Amino acid sequence: MALIAVALLAALAALPGCYALYLIHLGIGQARILLARRDVTQVLRDPSVSEKEKSLIRLALEARRYGEEEVGLRRTDNFGTYVRLDRKVVSWVVSGAQKTRLEPYRWWFPIVGSVPYKGYFAKPRAQKEVRRLAGQGYDTYVGGVADYSTLGYFADPIFSTFLRYPEVEIPELILHELTHATLFVRGEVDFDEGLATFVGNRAGVAFLERRFGPGDARVREARARIDDDMAFGAFIERVSRRLEALYDRGLPERETLARRDGIFLEEKRAFEEVRKGFSTPLYDNFGREEWNNAVILAHRRYYGDLPAFERLYESKGKDLRRVVAFFLDAQARGENPKDALRRATGTAAAGRRAEAG
Repeated sequence: MALIAVALLAALAALPGCYALYLIHLGIGQARILLARRDVTQVLRDPSVSEKEKSLIRLALEARRYGEEEVGLRRTDNFGTYVRLDRKVVSWVVSGAQKTRLEPYRWWFPIVGSVPYKGYFAKPRAQKEVRRLAGQGYDTYVGGVADYSTLGYFADPIFSTFLRYPEVEIPELILHELTHATLFVRGEVDFDEGLATFVGNRAGVAFLERRFGPGDARVREARARIDDDMAFGAFIERVSRRLEALYDRGLPERETLARRDGIFLEEKRAFEEVRKGFSTPLYDNFGREEWNNAVILAHRRYYGDLPAFERLYESKGKDLRRVVAFFLDAQARGENPKDALRRATGTAAAGRRAEAG
């Protein structure tokens, strides 16, 4: 693997300017992760690893097996290794957006195509990119992530950052990333993230039910998380529609931004009422964040299309394997899975979000 990484970096060095430097940064970060991997069987026998960590690793492995055997997710070498990191997140992800349009700033990369975010293994590099975007007049947002998918190009490990999460969230994380490795639509990040969120949520609950029983407190918490995600997604959609209606009026920029501030103020107050109906603390801090278009789009990306995926799930008899097969079949016959979702559920939401970001 080290030789592959060196060859990759040599090839990237031939690319122009900042683009090559960024890809080299990613190559070095990925190479370090590859070199730090330990086989999970060795980790599970290591007396220096706590029993709690071992228990959570076993849970992750069971969730992987459940996703492959029961949900029809792709069998890969993912999560057969473990990487301990000395930080709370694996990487930092930067997003940007127009100030007077609900449209993301996009980057283009080989393999994945056009994407509305950019990841960094070093926080100072992410902060530098934020300053660059802000200097060009864009809204910005940066957040840390506990995991990421290489889409099957490498065997993704279990990161120590996974194990900082509550037990109930670990199956969801594993199944989310396995969904990315199973189905990826180039240039359709909103669809990809929405599907992974939906499958991770639903498959995570089903796995926990099988492992602990339907009445277990962890199952109830996982179900409550889904309910909160749905309510949060509906709220983000409402805010997005208000913003889109404002931006479509074509008012002068100064007036548009003043009216946007008014919408954010009203919706922050409304969110505090919405939040009272939540059963989990997932979104306790959202109302205290500084909102802008990049923040709204970053959250919409994961939760905005959940109702459409739920409608498809209902139409497939609440059978996740059939849902996954539906999208794989659509892709195999040359249809964009995003369009297949829109056709099957009678909604234009997925198509519109592909344009808006």
